[in-house]
Formats: sequence, C-alpha cells, structure tokens
Amino acid sequence: MPFSRAWRFTRTLRFRLTAWYGFALALGLCVFGMVLMGMAERHLLYNHDEAMTFKGHRVVHILDQQPLGGALSAEQLEALSRLGRVAIHLRKQGEEGVIYRSPELLNAPVLANPPEEDIGPEENGYFFTVVQNGDYWRIYTLHYRGPHGWEKTIRVMEELGDVEGSLRRLRIAFLHLVPIGILVSLFGALVISTKALAPLSNIIDLANQIRPNELSKRLPYTGVDDELGRLVRTLNRMIGRIQTSFETMKRFTSDASHELRNPLATLRNTVDVTLEMPRTSEEKDAALLSIGEEVDRIRNLVEDLLLLARADSGRVEMRMNPVSLAFILEAQVEAYQAKAQERDIRLTLASVLPDDIRGNERWLLQVVGNLLSNALNYTPVGGTVIVAMAQREDALQFSVSDTGPGIPEEDLTRVFDRFFRSDPSRSWGHVQGQGLGLAIAAWVVHEHGGRIQASNHPGGGAVFTVTLPKNHAHA
Repeated sequence: MPFSRAWRFTRTLRFRLTAWYGFALALGLCVFGMVLMGMAERHLLYNHDEAMTFKGHRVVHILDQQPLGGALSAEQLEALSRLGRVAIHLRKQGEEGVIYRSPELLNAPVLANPPEEDIGPEENGYFFTVVQNGDYWRIYTLHYRGPHGWEKTIRVMEELGDVEGSLRRLRIAFLHLVPIGILVSLFGALVISTKALAPLSNIIDLANQIRPNELSKRLPYTGVDDELGRLVRTLNRMIGRIQTSFETMKRFTSDASHELRNPLATLRNTVDVTLEMPRTSEEKDAALLSIGEEVDRIRNLVEDLLLLARADSGRVEMRMNPVSLAFILEAQVEAYQAKAQERDIRLTLASVLPDDIRGNERWLLQVVGNLLSNALNYTPVGGTVIVAMAQREDALQFSVSDTGPGIPEEDLTRVFDRFFRSDPSRSWGHVQGQGLGLAIAAWVVHEHGGRIQASNHPGGGAVFTVTLPKNHAHA
C-alpha cells in the first residue's frame, strides 16, 4: 500500500512541479557555483599576479643597471635580496644555470626541477602553476636579453597556500550547503505547490459532485482573474453548454415523443374502430386512407428528425455550385400556386434578379418551400403572400411576407426552434406540420453562410427574410 501511494504521488502534478523545480534549482546552483569558483580563483590569482608582475619588472630594472656579462654585481645582489622569492637563470649556447635565487626558494620546484616553459610573449611574460609535494606554486616567467648574446630567464614565485586554502574552503562550503539548500528548497516547493494546487483539488471535488440532474450547479468563482479563475469560468461555461444541450435533448425527445404519440394513437383508434363492427367497402377504404395519411405524417416526421440528427453530427453532404436563386423562387412559387388557389390566397413573385449564388439547389428549394408552406398556413382566406428578391452588396436577399396575424414578439426568436409552433388559434386551422420546417430552413441557411430572420409588418403579417452570400465556400 505505501508503495502504491508513493507511485501515485509520483504521477501527480505536485510531484512533477517539485521535481522540475529541484532539477532547475540544482542546475542553476551548479552553474552558479562554477562561475563563482572561477571568478573567486581569478580574483585571488589576480592579486598575486599583479604583485608578481611588478616584482618581475623590478628585476629587469635592476639588471639594466649593469648589463655586462653574466655575473651580478654586489649592488644588484643587494637589490634582488630585498625583493625576495626571485630566481634568475642564465642561458648561453643552449646551456642554462641558476645565477641567482632567493633563500626562500631553496626548495622551490622550479629550482629542483625546472618545468618546461610554455610559449608566451617574451616581453610581457606569462604565468603558470605547478604542484610539488601537495603545495601549489604560482610562477611568473619573464625573458631578459642582455648584451653579447646573454639571455636570462627571470622567475618570480609565490606559494599559493592562502589562495588554495580559500578556494578549498569555498568548495567544501559549496558542496555542503548546496545539497542542504536543494533539500530545503524542495520541501518549500512541495509545500507551496500543495498550497497553490489546493484550489484545483477543490475544483475537482466540486466538479465530481455535479450529477446529470444537477447541471444547474456551478463551481464557485472567487473573482480573481488568474489561471484558476479562468479555469473555473471555462468549466462553468462548459457546464452551461452541457446543460443547454441536455435540456435541448430532453425537450427534443419529449416533443418527438409527443408528435409521434398523436398519429400513433390515431392509427390505433382507426384500426380498433374498423375491427369492432362490420364495415362497408367504402368505409374500409376511408379508414385505410386515414391510416395512410397518418403513416405519411409519421414518415415525414421521422425523415425530418433523421435529417436534423444527421445535420447535428455533420453527416449531411451539401455540395455548393453556382445556382440561380431567381429560378428557385419561380419554381417554388409555381409549385405552391395550387395550394394557394385552394384557399383563395394570392401568391405572387414581386421581383427577381439574374445574379447567381454558390449554393445547393435541392436544399434551397426546401428552404423556399418551407417558408411558403408556413406563410400559406398562417394566411387567412383571401389574403396575400408575396415573394420578393433584392440585392445586398455581395449577397442576395429574398423575403416571404404574408397578411396573416403575424408572430407574437416573444416568439420571434423562437420560431426557428425545433418543434416550436406559435398559437394554433392564429393558423386558421390549416397547420399540418410538426414544427420542424423552419428549424430545417434555418440550418440550411446557416450551412450556406447566410442568415434568416423573422419580423412583423407594421400593418400586420409576418416577414421571413433570408440573406445568402454570393460566393460562400462551404467547409
């Protein structure tokens, strides 16, 4: 159990944040330590090197006072003894010998076993460090050329005991303090990450408490516009969309069940009545005709439901081609003339334009048909339905207006909802649909990149206006 809990902890965000923080801190401290050690060593050596360089040039000045031969005068020896830690090598014809060394350098490594010199600028000299018997020596070498081919090598030496001691203590302190600092920082990072992520844990717990029947609940928002605040707002908006979809689905299912229940009940009653008593051939034909009408109604409803379900899932293919909107309007107006004449309604096409649009002719025919059917259903006997077409910048617009009772103001934004139907008393008793025609029309117009609007004439009657872009590229 402890192992499994530890394994689960290693997969948490807290652990990852702490681990990354510890890695970054350790890497930063290592880089900082190397830079610090390099700067400290350079600074300490610079103090030595500056003094040694000055001393080397003092030796050159002393040699310049009597530049004769290889021997040193008493005055030169006296001056050199006051400098201390100086050695002078005489080089002649490939041979080298020590002509002077300070008493402090009797055991110096360069005297016992002179190191091989590196290549360096002779006029400025160069530095190098050697180790002998655990002692560090800093050596400044300077070449001196006298008359008659005499060459001398001047070496100024200082033991780096204080420098190496300081650097050693700094290394030890760094090696001891860095792990302690990392451990303390990791603990602090764990505490801080736990505290910082505590609201996230609360959000997870509260989100788990929201059940499908409690989608009206929302996560508490503190009002702070930070990452957690934006997360809470995003989750609340997502829950709101889920709630809207859930309620729409429930309403859709309820409405579909209600719409199917009525024709099924009519079918059941017609069959029962027909079977209860003997019927003449004419009565049976009438019953079968009634059953056929109800079957057609159910079939149309199911087809519309399947169409909307496929549209919601994006499985309806809608190819766009150049089409004549004027032809579509003329064809549908002509197709609905018979229905209009049955109810003594004047159906006219007021104006058309020759311009084409990119669209799907089949679906646009259905849009115009649905709007005309809706207008004829809500127009009284002797009324008028007018179809008109207009130009709107880079779009074409057509409208279907009637002289019916109009649409209540509170229903103008709902007429395109599925299964929505306005007050039946306003339809003059001729509504035969299921409240899906306008919803389908709105979907088709949206797929064409256009918009559909419902409004009322000031003098009465409803107006449905559709605006379609001329060059819509369907995604």
